[in-house]
Parts: sequence; C-alpha cells; structure tokens
Amino acid sequence: MNFVYLAFVVLAWVEIECFIGGTRLVYSLPAYGLIAIAAVLTVFSFRSKRVPPNGFCLLSTLILGAWVLIRAWHSPVPYLAWPDFFMMVACLTMYLLVAFHLTSQLERTVLIVVLWLIAGLEVWVGMIQFLKTRNFMLFGLLRPDSPRASGLYISPNNFAGLLVAVAIISISFGIWSRWKIWVKAFAFYIAACCFVGVAMSGSRGGYFDSIGSLLCFAVGSIYAIRAIDPRKFLPVTLIALGGIAVVIAGAAFFMYHSEFLTRRMQTMVVKDVRIYNWEAALDHIRLSPWIGTGSGTHLIYGRLFRRPQIQVDPVHAHCDYLELLAEYGIVGAACMALFLTAHIRNALRSYSDILRRRLVPSGISQSNAFAMQLGALCAVVGLGIHSVVDFDMHIPGNALIFALIFGVLANPGIQRPAGFVDRRITPWAKILAPALGVFMLWQGLPLLPAEYYSEVARRALRDRNYLASIIDANNALNPVVPKPADADDPAPPPNWIDRLLIKTGPEPNNPDLYFYIGEANRALAARMPNRYLRKGYYRQAISAYEAGLKVFPQDESMLVREAQSLDGLGHFDDAEAVYQKALAWDPNLGLIHQYYQSHLILEGKPEKAREDQQRQPTVPVVPTEPQEDLRLQTQ
Repeated sequence: MNFVYLAFVVLAWVEIECFIGGTRLVYSLPAYGLIAIAAVLTVFSFRSKRVPPNGFCLLSTLILGAWVLIRAWHSPVPYLAWPDFFMMVACLTMYLLVAFHLTSQLERTVLIVVLWLIAGLEVWVGMIQFLKTRNFMLFGLLRPDSPRASGLYISPNNFAGLLVAVAIISISFGIWSRWKIWVKAFAFYIAACCFVGVAMSGSRGGYFDSIGSLLCFAVGSIYAIRAIDPRKFLPVTLIALGGIAVVIAGAAFFMYHSEFLTRRMQTMVVKDVRIYNWEAALDHIRLSPWIGTGSGTHLIYGRLFRRPQIQVDPVHAHCDYLELLAEYGIVGAACMALFLTAHIRNALRSYSDILRRRLVPSGISQSNAFAMQLGALCAVVGLGIHSVVDFDMHIPGNALIFALIFGVLANPGIQRPAGFVDRRITPWAKILAPALGVFMLWQGLPLLPAEYYSEVARRALRDRNYLASIIDANNALNPVVPKPADADDPAPPPNWIDRLLIKTGPEPNNPDLYFYIGEANRALAARMPNRYLRKGYYRQAISAYEAGLKVFPQDESMLVREAQSLDGLGHFDDAEAVYQKALAWDPNLGLIHQYYQSHLILEGKPEKAREDQQRQPTVPVVPTEPQEDLRLQTQ
C-alpha cells in the first residue's frame, strides 16, 4: 500500500508544479484531492509496524495547523482565506503521510528522484525563458515578460526557493549516501543545474538562501568528518571551503556575463521595495497584534497601508514572518516558533544519533539516513533565510515539498524510547490523515467546478471575449440543469464539468466571478454605439459589482470599476461616493487617483482634478520586485 500512497503523492507533486505552483485554487485543488485519496487509503495500514514520528514534532505540527485552520475559518473575507486554509489541510496530510507511512529509505529515495525530475523540468523551462523566449510557459499558461527565469512558476523568487532545497539535498546525497558513483555524479549534476537556475532567477533571496544552505551543509559535514576520522578534518575543511568558493565564483562568472543579473547583484543590499512592504506589514500587525486579522487579509491592509513607492499590488508582505504575525498574530508566531524548535531539535538529535551510533563505530562515512537528515536540515535553514525576504510558504507547490521535508525531520526512521507525548499523542494522530483526506474530498473538491469556470471566464476576459466571460462566470454562479437532447432538441447533453457543478451547487462566495461579469459588461458598454443598449450594459455591470462587493467590500478594483460605470450613466454623485470608498481603502495608489481625476474632469470639475493631482503622493523611483499585478492594471 505504501507504493500506492507514493504514486498519489508523486502525481500530486507533478500536477501542482506544472501549473504555476498551484497559486490558483483551480490548479491546487486537484493535487490536494490526490493527496486526500492517499490519506483515506491509509486506513488499510493502521496495523503496519513502522517507526513512529517524534511526539513533540507531531504535537507542535498539530497545534500550528489547528490555529491556522481556526483563524482561516473565521477570516472576514472567506474567499481570501481559502488558499491558506486548503493548503494547510493538504500540508498536514502530506506531513502525516511522510511521518507515519513513507518512512523507508527506498520510499524517500523515490521522492528525491521525483524532485530531481521536477527540478530538471523547471530549470529547462527557466533556461528557455532566460536565453530565448521570455514569456515561455507550458500548457498555454502566461507569465510576465521578464528577463528573470521563473520556470513553471510565476515568481522567480519561489522558483529559486524550490531549486535551492533540491540542490542542497542532492549535494548531501552525493557526498554522504551509499549510492553508486554514477548516481552520486548525477546528484551533483542536478545540484549544479539547480544553482544555475537560481542564478538565472535573479532572486537575491535565492542567493542568500544558497549561501546559507551551503554554509550549514559545510559546517555539518566538517563536524561529522572530524568525529569519524580526525585525520581527514583539515583536507575536508579545505575541500568544503573550496567547493563553496567554486559555487560562488561560478555564479559570479555567470552573472557577470548577464547585464540584468549584474544590476540585480548591485542592488542586493540596497534599500528596495521590500522595505516598504515590511513597513506596511508592521502597520498591519498593529491592528490586531495577538490573533491577527485573518488569513488572506494582507491583500486588504497591504493596500491600505501601502507606501507610495509600491505601485504594484502587495499580495504578500515579502516576508513570511511578518505576514504570519499580521494575519495570525503573536499566537500564530508562537505556534510557528514551537513547530520550528521541535523539528530542528529533533533533526539535530537524529544527526547526532546516526553519527555517534552508526558512522563513528563503523568508521564508514556513508549513510542514506544521515544524508537525508543533513540535507533536509540544511534545506530548512535555507527556507528560514529565504522567508525573511520572500513568501515561499504561501506557494502551494513549495509548501507541499517542505511538508515532506519536515515530515522527514519528524521521523528519521530511528527507534527511540517512547516518552509520555509519544505514547499519548502519536497513536491517535495516525487517525488524522484519513480524517483530513475525507474533509478535503468533502469540502475542497466541490469547489473545483466553479473554480474551473472562474478561470475560463478570466481567460476569456483577458482575451476580450466578453460574452464568453459572462456566460462562464454565470455558469459558476447559477448552474442550470440542461435538458437532455432528443429528436426535437438538438442541444448536446451536459459535459462532466457541468454535471459536477450541478451536483455541487453555485459558488456565490467568489468575488472574482462578479468582477468578470461586471468587467465584461462594462467593456461591451464602452463599445456600444446605441446609448440605450450602452446604459443597459452599464446597469448590468453595476449590479455585478454591487453583488461582488457584498462578498468582498474592500475590493478596490470593483469599487473603481463600479464608479466608472456610474460615470457612464451620468450618475456623478453616486460615482463620487464610490470613488471615496476606493481612495479610503487605498489612498496611495496613483492609478486610483488618475481614475478619480478623470471622473472629476468628466463631471466638469477640472479645478478639483488639479487639486487632487497636487495632493497625489509623489512616487520615487526605486528597484521593484514583480508581483501579481492589481486587476486594475491588467484587465
């Protein structure tokens, strides 16, 4: 059965990595469903005799997971919380699968090989983006036209975070495992490819991540060699330092021959947009310091507290720690500190146990278990560094892989005397995996049909196919049971997506669906020469925006578009009130001020428009990091 679980986990990884890391629910939910099926099947393995995970690691994970799920469940805008909520359910499930069931070295080696294949595909796509076609993506997906490589991800930073973790684990297996020489050589080749990908990403967080991981690995390896054979201490130290120097020199040479990467390196320690993201996050934290404002709410308060230097949408705080404090409060930060402390403590203990009990007595400096523990520990150190400046743990693809890594740290496969927590918590925690799997299949997967139509509507709107966008969005909001085809009615029977949507019901909590309907109607109104038809489209757009604002009242995109539609009808007083709401929620976004000034000119108040222009915040030029743009800027 363990290889059945392994197959589902591998399929989930491949799916979520191939579709932008699962950053939209339509791409992440299928992977979560595959993991859930594997978890449900673990009921057949309850009697298996496997080494249990560390009780304190397990308890800290459950405490952290419970707080995140509780806070996400009570988030003020449910749809904004869904990505974190279902990602945490999936990560807990993955963690329990690895900690309880996928514990043998063979099973974990298979997972490492799959990571190699995924990393190879990511680097191949990244090389095409960096050297040839900037917007290249697989499966018809799109990415920003950026000179930085991002692989199958949208953000180069998250692409780099994945590659560094794979690289350091590969190096660990290349040096410490019992594999054959040609397999070790291949591991080093994969690591080299990963570091090339990190260099192409231009991610300064990825560079710090790489340096930190390599230094941690060098320290761990030098200490181990000193314990096993002190005579090799000096040469191994020199080789390790020389290896790090070669990696850094190779990266520097590579970046020296790229003008863009050279500029990125020059701004590595210069004040850039992250500082302003962090200042906004600190203001956000002050709103509810103890329990946070809820999952996904940084999108709201990052806009409210944005600095004028940030004119792209602050979807994330560019620091996992600050965003954790802002959304989950000091309680969430304490849970995370307990989680990290328990796992790092257990990893160091396992590192010492394998070294003292296996390697030192035998005098053999090779162990797959030691390679896995050291590589996983260094990957976590790298994640800790990278999370200071980026948001890897908000990307489902990366989060699932690190759930595997933490599961490995929780259960290195070493039998130890059971303590109180191990006896009381561990046996019951085994039941949680199938329970979480059932919950995901019951609550998560029914959202998939509506999310599918939402994504289809978004693409249709992007491609200016407005009628199709309206139809697809309405399919998710108001699924209609089609009549079966007969001789007098040539209409085809519903497809499988429609059948699922009919069974699962409408999805009124997704504000994007209302936005797409409103935008499509507003665009059709702007094209309509007949003023009566034009007003009809504007009214339909306003109705859609108002329905969406009931779900997400702070959505400045819908507020501005509703105000523009009211201007189209000549209802300037109503538009003024809506504009004021948008400006109240995002006072420092220059684009909203520009739209508001156009409204004042249209109303015949050019003096007020000039006054607003003078009050508009001055935007200094600073280095910026590309994030997912505000819908105002992309549609």
